[in-house]
Amino acid sequence: MLAAYGPFRGLPRLAVLALFERRPEPGELVMDGIAVDARRRGLGTGGRLLTEIAAVAAEHGCHRVRLDVIDVNPRARALYERHGFTAARTERTPYLRTLLGFGAVTTMHRPVTPADART
Repeated sequence: MLAAYGPFRGLPRLAVLALFERRPEPGELVMDGIAVDARRRGLGTGGRLLTEIAAVAAEHGCHRVRLDVIDVNPRARALYERHGFTAARTERTPYLRTLLGFGAVTTMHRPVTPADART
């Protein structure tokens, strides 16, 4: 945030995001975000990251991976759906549109299966 917006515009955004506590439920791994360089998008990098995240979850005995995706990032949501995530709920956040640039957050889940474990 600070690199993108600078200290005066970035710090308020960080403060608002800090209000969203994201504690995992027992047996759940919460993925707090991934990023792929724009030059590498569409080459499978995001999918490989999600595969690795599922493997880490399996190694730690988790039964589910949870993440949030914002409404202005349909490519990320499509990636998550291709990798087995389904929408659990959507929270409308119109008060954040001006400050952070998005107006809804969808929580998605993906079950962790034995096939996710590294062999």
